[in-house]
Parts: sequence; structure tokens; C-alpha cells
Amino acid sequence: LVHCSNMYGGSASGRDAVMESGIVQAGVGIFFQQENDGSVYVKTIVSGGSAEREGSVRVGDMILAVDDRDVIGEPLSTLRGLILGPQGSRVRLTFERREGSENYRYESTLIRGTAEYLNGISPTRSMDDDIDDARLQLRQALAQCSQGREELDKLRKMLQQERESAQRREEEIEALQGANAEEIANLSETLRKAEQARRESEIQLHPLQQRETELAEEMNRQKEKERLRKEYIEELKKRHEEEKNRLEQLFLKEQAGRREDQVLRLSAESNLSKIQTELSRLREYELARKELEEECKAKIDDENSRMKEIFQVSDQMRMTLRDIELKMSRAYADYFNIAPYESAVENEAEEAEDLFLA
Repeated sequence: LVHCSNMYGGSASGRDAVMESGIVQAGVGIFFQQENDGSVYVKTIVSGGSAEREGSVRVGDMILAVDDRDVIGEPLSTLRGLILGPQGSRVRLTFERREGSENYRYESTLIRGTAEYLNGISPTRSMDDDIDDARLQLRQALAQCSQGREELDKLRKMLQQERESAQRREEEIEALQGANAEEIANLSETLRKAEQARRESEIQLHPLQQRETELAEEMNRQKEKERLRKEYIEELKKRHEEEKNRLEQLFLKEQAGRREDQVLRLSAESNLSKIQTELSRLREYELARKELEEECKAKIDDENSRMKEIFQVSDQMRMTLRDIELKMSRAYADYFNIAPYESAVENEAEEAEDLFLA
């Protein structure tokens, strides 16, 4: 039976053998695990199974093919269907194993069956089984020899390449040494000529050095003069700056005084305008007052005239009333033989004579 395990540790294992159409189906006793990239590895070898009895399959080997069919990237269900078969039949599995930095392939022919089935047929193995096992071991040995020959050919090619590379490096080193020797000779000659030229230049440069010393002293004197001139200029600049600052302050004060005068003038003009406006308003008020006073005087005069007329009418009426009362009093006295009655109208008339209207 093939036991299939996914990468998360879950198991898809079943019974040791299954029945399909009356035929017992069995596997080879291997748990497989599939990685993210689709490759399938041997996770566990079942004790007593065909893989353990054969002995060539190891945990960690990657399965490549089943009976010459490529199964790289196939799901575990497909792999299980290919490995399961009638109990007692054979299946050829191709694996790849990594040892160190090298990978090599090998094939393993395994008998399908449970552990009980394999235990029952082990004592009665036929010569054909032994021959098949011998052939299988021979194929594995030939595969390993072929792989060894390929590795040996690779090593020979690498050694030949290293020899050729070493020979080329030696030739390059010899060429560089020859070029370096010639270059060293040229440099030595150039150095000798440069030394001779230096000595001649020193002889020629002696008077120039004296002249250079004199020029340096003269330059130092000129520098001292220049320094004194700069100090004088700096002093003048400083004085000029102070005078400039003083004039600017005076100018600012003058501007401030002008602004204050302008403010005072504007304030005086504003006050003058207000006073003129007030005077105009007072003149208008005085004219109105005079007109009102004249109008009031006219009304008072009219009222006085009317009052005088009223008083005159009143006096006439009072005189008429007094005459009537006097006549009535006399008639009453004559009728009743009593003293005549003095009317209050006469007293009021006498008091009214003392009043006057101004």
C-alpha cells in the first residue's frame, strides 16, 4: 500500500490492501510528502514493506518516475494510482538522491504487497526473482559507474581547463616580466636624466633664488604698506560709517519732527473745520432764533392787541352790566323800600381799573 502524506503532516494512508474488481490492490510500503514546488519526497518507509526489504530506497529521496512515466509535479492522488496495483506484481520507481553537493538517479523495482504477503513468499523465492534482483543491482551498479565516468570526465575537463589557464597565466606573467624589465630600464634612464637636469637646474636657479629672496623681501614690504593702507582705509570707512549713522539719525529726527508738525497741522485744520462748522451752525441757530423771536414778538403784539380789544369789550360790558344792576337795585329798593344793593360787579370794575396790560 502507498501511504501518501501532504506537507502539513496530514496523512492520507489507508489499509494495507484494497479490493478493486475482486483483485487485491497493494502498494510498496512508502509514505510520500509533497512540497510547495510540487516535488514528492519519501517521508517514511513502512517496516516490513517491500521498500524496506529491497533496501535501496531512503527517506528524503525524491521520486521522479513510475514505470518510466514522469511524475514530477503530479498530485499525490495520481502517484498513488500509479503505484497501487495487483498484489504480487512489480513496479519500477525512479528516484533522485542528494549526497553532499551531488545528485544522482537510481531505479528500484519493488513487489506490490502487504507485509504478510511478502512474508509468505520470501521462503519460496524463485530463481527468476533472484535474477531480477541481480539484474536490478547490475543496472544500479552500471548507473553508478556511468555516473562515475561522467564525473571523471568532468574532472578531467576541469583539470585540462586549469592546466590551460595556468599555462596562459604563466605566459602572461613572462610577458609582464619582460615588459616590466624594459619599463624599469626606461624609468632608470629617465630618472638619471632627471637627476642630471635637476643638478643643472639647481646651478641655474641659484641666482634666481637670490632674486626670489629679494623679491620676497620687497613683497613683504609692499604687503606691510598695503596692510597700513588697508588699516587707514578701514579707519576712514569707520569714520564715514559713524558720520553716516549720525546724519541718518538727524534725518530720522527731522522726519519725525515733520511728521509731528504735519499731525499737529492736520489736527489744527480738523479743529478749525469743526469750529467753522460749529460757528456756521451757531449763526444759523442765531438767525433762526431771531426769526423765531420776531415771530413771537409779532404774535405777542397781536395777542396784546386782541387782549386790549377784549378788555375794552369787557369794560363796555361791565359798564352796561353795572348800569343794569344799578337800575335793578333802584327798582328793587323803590319796590321794597330798602337801601339800594351794591353789586359785586362795581367792586370788580374798580379792581380792574387798577390792572393794565404791558
